[in-house]
Amino acid sequence: MPTTPKPADDQLAEDRPIIAKAAPAKAPAKPRKAATKRGVKPNSVLAEDHTPSEAIAHAIRMEFGDLSPSVNRIMNAGLHEAGTMHAITLFRESLGVPGDENRNPMVAIEAGRLVPEG
Repeated sequence: MPTTPKPADDQLAEDRPIIAKAAPAKAPAKPRKAATKRGVKPNSVLAEDHTPSEAIAHAIRMEFGDLSPSVNRIMNAGLHEAGTMHAITLFRESLGVPGDENRNPMVAIEAGRLVPEG
């Protein structure tokens, strides 16, 4: 039975040493930003033409940055200034009282809705 000779290309491929290709160079990593508290901008400044309720909201955000979502909910509830002032004041006063229902911003907002516009 006759044997067929291997093609010259196959013989060359078998005889050649295996050379690994160089991996492409990676781009340098971008420098990371320093971590900051979420919700509160560092060195946040209160506008000069702020309302009294905005001043209280700002003070709460500066002292308790994690409460920004609750403060924002009260401030964006669509209440008039007297109602907003009442709601944010109830919320602020509830912070040191365990079990105070006004700690829930929705309860404070409902109390603010009961205040007549004046």
